Amino acid sequence: MGGHYFFAFLASASLLSAAPAFASTEPSVDPKDKLICKRTQKTGTRFYTQICKTAAQWDALAEQQKRDLREHIDRPQVEIRRN
Repeated sequence: MGGHYFFAFLASASLLSAAPAFASTEPSVDPKDKLICKRTQKTGTRFYTQICKTAAQWDALAEQQKRDLREHIDRPQVEIRRN
């Protein structure tokens, strides 16, 4: 009976020592390809919507919103017509 436990211990020890070898063979994942999910809530409802995009897509969306806001701020507010 004790031999079975010893064999199980040896088998698990050999698997644990091989685990770092498996981890090193995985391809490295680019941080920009990581999927990020955000919860948003629309006005007038108490339910949330989950939106998932990659980090690169979130960055591109933020840059586009910054450009749009800058364009809106820099636009003349009053149009003067001269006849």
